Amino acid sequence: MIGRRFAAHLALWAVGAAVLRFALVPAEVCPPVTAAQVRTSIGEAVDWFERGYRDDGRYTYGFTRDGAIESSGYNTARHAGVTMSLYQVAIELDPSAAVLADQGLQYMLDDLIDTGGGAIAWKGTTGDVPLGANSLFLAALSLRRDFTGDPVHDDLMRGVGRFLVGQQQEDGSMLAHWRPSTGAPVPGITGIFASGEASWALAMLDRLFPGEGWGESAADTLDYLNVQRDRDEGRISRLPDHWAAYTVSALRPDLIDEDRMGYGRQLAGYFGIRLRFESQRLGSGVNLLLRWYPGPPAGVGTAGEGIGALWRLAQTDDRLADLEENIEDRLVCTAGFMVERQVTGAQAQEWPNPDLTRGAWFYRGYTQMDDEQHVISALLAALPILEQREASG
Repeated sequence: MIGRRFAAHLALWAVGAAVLRFALVPAEVCPPVTAAQVRTSIGEAVDWFERGYRDDGRYTYGFTRDGAIESSGYNTARHAGVTMSLYQVAIELDPSAAVLADQGLQYMLDDLIDTGGGAIAWKGTTGDVPLGANSLFLAALSLRRDFTGDPVHDDLMRGVGRFLVGQQQEDGSMLAHWRPSTGAPVPGITGIFASGEASWALAMLDRLFPGEGWGESAADTLDYLNVQRDRDEGRISRLPDHWAAYTVSALRPDLIDEDRMGYGRQLAGYFGIRLRFESQRLGSGVNLLLRWYPGPPAGVGTAGEGIGALWRLAQTDDRLADLEENIEDRLVCTAGFMVERQVTGAQAQEWPNPDLTRGAWFYRGYTQMDDEQHVISALLAALPILEQREASG
């Protein structure tokens, strides 16, 4: 009798454990991936931008593969972000990507505005001059400078830096727009990611032109992001800001105090949870009910590039050394499932416009330029880890 009761209780425990494991906590799925596959995947995404590049200097913004419908809208920050990511590819993998990046850069260089006091900005496509787009414009210029060593845009870069600093408030926050009709920033409006983009761009500028105060301005905004931003903007939880992670990684070592490093550790934790959750998404069966569809590629990519920036910092700063192995595993896993999710050439033939289907990542049939941008940056972060592991056997 006791034996039967014990067996029954044991069976209930086993069923409960199975329900917990497979229903509440699905298994992580990390498809095997090689460095060569990642390089190919990045190349396919770059080719997607090249095939969709337009005569007016813009990239294809968005595309619905069912019906082959191209989006008519455009976004300046995403244009600058794509150009920035192409320079990342040129630096880290394929120098030929700089040709397309230069074309995207020229679209911005053709439409500059003097905002006074030696400040220069890209006007963008709306009435107000955007902070976020100019931040990524400056980031793209900085990466081009790293890639070519060409000083032709040095004065322009300082001018854009002055524009960014002119948007900065006493508490380190950044106003999201500058209005030509008033010749001043638009008061009271910040952008969800624009302040982080600006802090990273200024940190990069400081690396190129040390001693001019750019890094200190970047650190002030990073402190705002860490301490005040979420409360001031009405959030009840921490915004997992990948641009803030880029900033921590790019700051001069003497500017990374314990509070700023602690912020970086917190961000690494957020990105790690996000990517682990993503690795549990299969998009079918019971898993679809529990984890929904695989997430928007841009969201997955931002988590990957954010944690990748912190991995690069861990290579030079021992205060993050204890996270290094976990970050590496997370990046490799992410590379595996994102390479698997990318549309191949053979799969693209099943759709009305194979050229704008191949090499892209879709969310429920739709892709947007920042989907490719952010996944490219995440895959670039994973690539040296895979290369190291393969070299060591």
